[in-house]
Amino acid sequence: MMGMKLAVGLVGGGIAVLGLVACAGTPAPHEKAASSQAAITTAKEVHAEQVPQAALHLKLAQEQFDKGKALMNDGDNRAASFMLMRAQADAELALALAHENKTRTEAQQLIDKLRAAHVPVPTSAQVQPAGQ
Repeated sequence: MMGMKLAVGLVGGGIAVLGLVACAGTPAPHEKAASSQAAITTAKEVHAEQVPQAALHLKLAQEQFDKGKALMNDGDNRAASFMLMRAQADAELALALAHENKTRTEAQQLIDKLRAAHVPVPTSAQVQPAGQ
């Protein structure tokens, strides 16, 4: 019985050491930090904070970026890497939502101009996809 406890203790200790080595062996995700910061900056440049849904994702991206940097400073590079990937994904979504909003606004302005000129504007049900 004593041998079994010793074996379990050695195995458990070995697993703990492997876990520490695995965490320590993960390099700091500097590239992920740079790419997520670039995505946040790009979203800000297109004024994503002025589009409600985009603003939400931009805020999440900034919070996740800050947390990722803090995790890097604490040496938890694996968790930092995942947090920074989330930050980049949310920043890219904010950017896409801002672009979609701009496109919708421009399309509505064009429709309004056509209607003002008394040009019939087809509805989406009347528009045939290309090639049909």
